[in-house]
Amino acid sequence: MIVPSHSPEEVVREALRDMPALWNKMQAPIARLQRQMRVDKSLRLVPQLFEYRSPGGNNWLVAMLPAKKVLTIVPFVWYRGTDGYYRAARIVQDGVCYHISHHVLEQYAERFNRTGDGLARLKEFIRENMCFGTEHLVGHDDVRVGITHGFIIGKWVVPHQVAQLITFVDHGKLFPDQLEQMERLDQQRFESTRPLRIPGYNVKPWDLPRPSV
Repeated sequence: MIVPSHSPEEVVREALRDMPALWNKMQAPIARLQRQMRVDKSLRLVPQLFEYRSPGGNNWLVAMLPAKKVLTIVPFVWYRGTDGYYRAARIVQDGVCYHISHHVLEQYAERFNRTGDGLARLKEFIRENMCFGTEHLVGHDDVRVGITHGFIIGKWVVPHQVAQLITFVDHGKLFPDQLEQMERLDQQRFESTRPLRIPGYNVKPWDLPRPSV
């Protein structure tokens, strides 16, 4: 069970233990949404959010994005830290997991959602920004994530397995090099909704090493 004092790595580890129970619980909602998509095309590209509390005591928000040929499903586990602030982790069983600090959620809320309900803000963040595009800096621990509403700066906690996301920047405050990177990340997010993809494939280096002479 995730507890307030857990580190990002511990949060991800506990969440991964929950995955069999989560996927078993999701079978019915997934099948129901797939049936609805066949008869109601207006559901395409409309984010859905499914709430679940596991037998292990963990709280889940499972984001689903229906497209024409694929249903993108991204589980987020959420909890409150020792300071009372909400935190979440985007869990990918066979790829990179991302722990979202409360700083990211508070910075996002200042720009897009000032409601006093922290859980409602978290749900909106997940619903609107479930698809990630990611690049990392070669030889360093810097990680950059592009989402629908902006740009998140983070660092590896476990290289190429767990990243801690620390700072949110909305589009209007990006530097020129970040705008260029944002275009690449937007393309990654677009490709993530296509049928053929490998989990975690979209974590790419943005500073490739120079070829040796």
